[in-house]
Amino acid sequence: MSMTDAQTAAFQNASGFSTQSSSTLWISMVLVLALLWCAWVMWTAYRGWATGNVRFGAFGGSAARVLLTLLILMFFTLA
Repeated sequence: MSMTDAQTAAFQNASGFSTQSSSTLWISMVLVLALLWCAWVMWTAYRGWATGNVRFGAFGGSAARVLLTLLILMFFTLA
Protein backbone atom coordinates (compact mmCIF):
# COMPACT_ATOMS: atom_id res chain seq x y z
CA MET A 1 0.00 0.00 0.00
CA SER A 2 1.50 3.28 -1.03
CA MET A 3 1.03 6.63 0.60
CA THR A 4 -1.21 9.33 -0.82
CA ASP A 5 0.24 12.65 -1.93
CA ALA A 6 -1.04 14.31 1.24
CA GLN A 7 0.60 11.65 3.43
CA THR A 8 3.88 11.95 1.53
CA ALA A 9 3.87 15.72 1.88
CA ALA A 10 3.05 15.50 5.60
CA PHE A 11 5.86 12.98 6.15
CA GLN A 12 8.35 15.14 4.27
CA ASN A 13 7.33 18.31 6.12
CA ALA A 14 7.50 16.64 9.54
CA SER A 15 10.73 14.71 9.07
CA GLY A 16 12.70 16.91 6.72
CA PHE A 17 13.59 14.12 4.27
CA SER A 18 11.81 12.00 1.69
CA THR A 19 10.18 8.62 2.16
CA GLN A 20 12.75 7.07 -0.20
CA SER A 21 15.59 8.33 2.02
CA SER A 22 13.86 6.89 5.08
CA SER A 23 13.41 3.54 3.36
CA THR A 24 17.07 3.47 2.32
CA LEU A 25 18.14 4.31 5.87
CA TRP A 26 16.09 1.50 7.45
CA ILE A 27 17.09 -1.10 4.88
CA SER A 28 20.75 -0.13 5.30
CA MET A 29 20.51 -0.41 9.08
CA VAL A 30 18.95 -3.88 8.83
CA LEU A 31 21.67 -5.09 6.46
CA VAL A 32 24.48 -3.62 8.57
CA LEU A 33 23.11 -5.33 11.68
CA ALA A 34 22.79 -8.59 9.76
CA LEU A 35 26.39 -8.34 8.54
CA LEU A 36 27.60 -7.63 12.07
CA TRP A 37 25.65 -10.64 13.34
CA CYS A 38 27.17 -12.81 10.59
CA ALA A 39 30.66 -11.64 11.49
CA TRP A 40 30.01 -12.41 15.18
CA VAL A 41 28.69 -15.89 14.37
CA MET A 42 31.64 -16.70 12.12
CA TRP A 43 34.17 -15.31 14.62
CA THR A 44 32.63 -17.37 17.43
CA ALA A 45 32.56 -20.51 15.26
CA TYR A 46 36.19 -19.96 14.22
CA ARG A 47 37.29 -19.53 17.84
CA GLY A 48 35.51 -22.74 18.76
CA TRP A 49 37.10 -24.58 15.82
CA ALA A 50 40.57 -23.18 16.58
CA THR A 51 40.41 -24.32 20.20
CA GLY A 52 39.10 -27.74 19.22
CA ASN A 53 35.65 -27.33 20.80
CA VAL A 54 33.85 -27.32 17.43
CA ARG A 55 34.34 -29.87 14.64
CA PHE A 56 35.14 -28.64 11.14
CA GLY A 57 31.81 -29.97 9.87
CA ALA A 58 29.91 -27.90 12.42
CA PHE A 59 32.01 -24.89 11.47
CA GLY A 60 31.15 -25.43 7.80
CA GLY A 61 27.49 -25.87 8.67
CA SER A 62 27.52 -22.59 10.56
CA ALA A 63 29.12 -20.85 7.59
CA ALA A 64 26.54 -22.30 5.21
CA ARG A 65 23.60 -21.28 7.43
CA VAL A 66 24.97 -17.76 7.87
CA LEU A 67 25.51 -17.39 4.13
CA LEU A 68 22.03 -18.70 3.32
CA THR A 69 20.42 -16.41 5.90
CA LEU A 70 22.28 -13.40 4.54
CA LEU A 71 21.38 -14.22 0.94
CA ILE A 72 17.69 -14.63 1.78
CA LEU A 73 17.64 -11.38 3.77
CA MET A 74 19.34 -9.48 0.94
CA PHE A 75 16.95 -10.97 -1.60
CA PHE A 76 13.90 -9.76 0.32
CA THR A 77 15.28 -6.33 1.25
CA LEU A 78 16.99 -5.41 -2.01
CA ALA A 79 14.59 -6.96 -4.53
